[in-house]
Amino acid sequence: MGEVLFLLFIVICIGLIYLVHKYFGKYEFYFLGVIYTVISFLMSFKLINIFGLNINPSIIFSSGLLAILYYFIKRYDVKEYKKFSMLVLITNVVLYMFLLSNAFMIPSIYDKTSSLYQSLVLDNLVMFITYPIAMIVTLYLGGYCFKTLKEEKEKKNIKIIATIVGLMFIDTFIFIYFSYAFLIRFDKAIIIAIENYFIKSIIMIIYVFIINKILSVKKVK
Repeated sequence: MGEVLFLLFIVICIGLIYLVHKYFGKYEFYFLGVIYTVISFLMSFKLINIFGLNINPSIIFSSGLLAILYYFIKRYDVKEYKKFSMLVLITNVVLYMFLLSNAFMIPSIYDKTSSLYQSLVLDNLVMFITYPIAMIVTLYLGGYCFKTLKEEKEKKNIKIIATIVGLMFIDTFIFIYFSYAFLIRFDKAIIIAIENYFIKSIIMIIYVFIINKILSVKKVK
């Protein structure tokens, strides 16, 4: 059941990108970016077992954010993809402020949720710090690399795959490894990081090649 839901989320993630491309415009992509940022953030605190591997489900929609970034670079100018990256950053800041304010404001005696927010933040403090760092670094490097690849003509697919593999290594090392190294154990964390690196690289490669196909689809709007 978990595997089916995992694959369904992947289909939904790339499917929404297709629908926005075909029927809407760049402003709807900004809105989709906000949605993916929120979902990815909320999923980042979980660890699930998929195909016998320990996977952080946030990799689905964080890869979706990179896929949208790739789409923006392929379709629009530099200013647009930078605006998208800034929107993701601002959304993360708002989410963090929301969680922190709910976790540490003095609650009413009738409030039953403040302790849940506080537990979420304090029990996952390292993850709370590393997730935005990984997101910012990956978006910045992804923007630079994808922009450079846009001008490439020879062996483009191989270079795209190599770029994705490199980006996913940096992303999973910063977020997954350091988070679980402190939350669990260093030896367990390296295994979890490798598993997430492998799955996220596959997801991201699939997303990028589907985006290339989506870009050739005629828009309705």
